[in-house]
Amino acid sequence: MTVELFCCDCLEHMRTMAAGSVDCVITDPPYGTNKAEWDTHFPTEWYPIAKQLAPRICIITGSIGLKDSLRLMGDDVVDIIAARNLNALTRGPLGFSNWLACALAGTKPPQMPNFFEFAIRGEMPKHPSPKPIEYMRKLIERVTSPGDTIFDPFMGSGTTGVACVQLGRSFIGIEIDENYFKIAKRRIEQAQLQMLLPLEM
Repeated sequence: MTVELFCCDCLEHMRTMAAGSVDCVITDPPYGTNKAEWDTHFPTEWYPIAKQLAPRICIITGSIGLKDSLRLMGDDVVDIIAARNLNALTRGPLGFSNWLACALAGTKPPQMPNFFEFAIRGEMPKHPSPKPIEYMRKLIERVTSPGDTIFDPFMGSGTTGVACVQLGRSFIGIEIDENYFKIAKRRIEQAQLQMLLPLEM
């Protein structure tokens, strides 16, 4: 299992990657909600390149980015994975609950349930739009296999990478913001160290 982390523009690095070099792209791109200075638009340029890199792409959309993600993926869409957060209920575009949606394009995993529930138990990372580790672990288990290489071009605070380490997947992550890159790097390194610790008897 390997981990590669890059602090750079994802488009520049993706153009240097070999076709078919990863098994799955799992990412949570900006939604264009102006939550932060970098969240000004929903990016689309990365998707055609990602299709050359992996047979399967998962865009974590929440409820806000679902329409844009489906428009971007077009006929490539094979499923929507819905996840319900059991910690809280709020009124949103997907009803009175607390949902996370993920649009899946490319090849569909065999016998994949497209719904799951999760509960947040740990502390959330410092990021305007963090994703819970409990969610990421369940999503990765559903759309990838142990030993797969997962690529996240919008790594943020690194939750996808942490989950990959914990689940025995190789990970390639890119983050353009230096501060978030440092957070992601530290969290992923801590996860790697945790995996090396002996089990308590």
